[in-house]
Amino acid sequence: MKTIQQYSEHPGTANRPTDPGGEYLRPVAAAEYTGLSTSMLAKLRMRVNRSDGPDFIKVSGCVLYRRTDLDNWLRGHVVAGEV
Repeated sequence: MKTIQQYSEHPGTANRPTDPGGEYLRPVAAAEYTGLSTSMLAKLRMRVNRSDGPDFIKVSGCVLYRRTDLDNWLRGHVVAGEV
């Protein structure tokens, strides 16, 4: 799994502190982590679907997901008792 530090395009940002609860993931890594497509994550970020998708961070057009937010979102979609 790649972290934001591995995706960094700007020199000197590799020493940036990471989230104490986990890693920050770019959409491609978040899609891989959740098993969803990047397209599905993008659709869930749309204003009309935002309440259905995982929390995300957007800074100057750069989208990031915290691993802990993805885990919490996935836990909220557990279906118990079905086979």
